[in-house]
Amino acid sequence: MDISEQKPPISQFTLNELITMSGSRERHGLQSECLTADTQSDFEAFHFPCRIDALIIGIGTTGEATISYNLQTFRLRKNTMFCFAPNTILQAESMQDFRSHVVVISSEFLRNMHINLRDLMPVMLQQAGNPCLELDDTKSRTICDFIGLIEQEVRAPEKPYSREIVRNLLTSIIYKIGNILHAFYSVRTDDTSMARDRSESYFKRFTELLGENYRKERSVGFYARQLCITPKYLTTLIKRVSGASVSDWIDRYVILEAKTLLKHSHMSIQEIAYYLNFPNQSFFGSYFKRVTGMSPTRYKESSL
Repeated sequence: MDISEQKPPISQFTLNELITMSGSRERHGLQSECLTADTQSDFEAFHFPCRIDALIIGIGTTGEATISYNLQTFRLRKNTMFCFAPNTILQAESMQDFRSHVVVISSEFLRNMHINLRDLMPVMLQQAGNPCLELDDTKSRTICDFIGLIEQEVRAPEKPYSREIVRNLLTSIIYKIGNILHAFYSVRTDDTSMARDRSESYFKRFTELLGENYRKERSVGFYARQLCITPKYLTTLIKRVSGASVSDWIDRYVILEAKTLLKHSHMSIQEIAYYLNFPNQSFFGSYFKRVTGMSPTRYKESSL
C-alpha cells in the first residue's frame, strides 16, 4: 500500500467517536452533533496528539491543565476561555484536577449555521494563534450561562425546534466571544464593504480545501482551479483577508503536520516525506529547511 494512503498517524475522531471513547453510549440526532459537559476533561484520546472534527469552546472552572495546540503549549485554569478550531492538533500534556464547562459542536452542524464572517474574521484570525484567553468572573459566568442553556436543550428530548434553538444559542455564544475578542484585540472592521464579504467567503472555502488537500496539493494553481478563479486573484484575496499569501498558508499546514510527525510519530523522515507527497527525502528536507531554518533531522533531535 502507498504510504500516502495509509491510516493517518495522528488520530482523528468525530464527535460521536469521542463521546463513545469517553464511556458514553453512541448518541443520535442533535445529541450526536452537539455535546456539553461540566466535568473533568480527561479523555484518553487526548493523551496523545489527535484531531477532532469539531469546534471546542470552554471555560476552566477549577484546577489546571497544560495542553498542546498545534505544537504550542498553553495553560488552562479557572476563568481561562479556550476555543479550539476543528481538526487542529490537540494533546493534553498534564491534567491537575482540571475541570471545565465545555460545548463541542460538530463541523457538520457548524456548516449549517448562519454566521456573518465579515465581522468575525479579523478577530478569528488573531485568536487562531492564541486560543486561550483569561477572562474576569463576569465574562466567565456569561459564557458558562450560555453553555448551560445549550446543555438544557441538548439533554432534553429532541423536539421540532430543538435544532433551531441550539443553533441560535451557539450563534449567540460565538458572537459573544467575538465581542470579547474584539475588545481584547481592539480590531476595527469594515461593515460596508461587499468586496470584503467576497474575499472572506473565498478565504473560508480556501481553508476548507486546504485542510482536505494539503498533504497532496501544494500549488496555488490547484486551489485557484477548485475555486474557479485565477491564481493571481486568489493570492490577492487571501492576502487581503489574512495578511499572508496562499503559499504561506500552504506552508503552515504542511510544516505543522511534518513537525507533529517528527516529534510524536515513529515514522522515519523518508516515510514522512512520502506521507506528505514529496518525491523523496531530499525534496522534503530542502522544503522543511527553507520554511523552518533547520533540517528535519535537527528538528527531530531537538524534540527528543
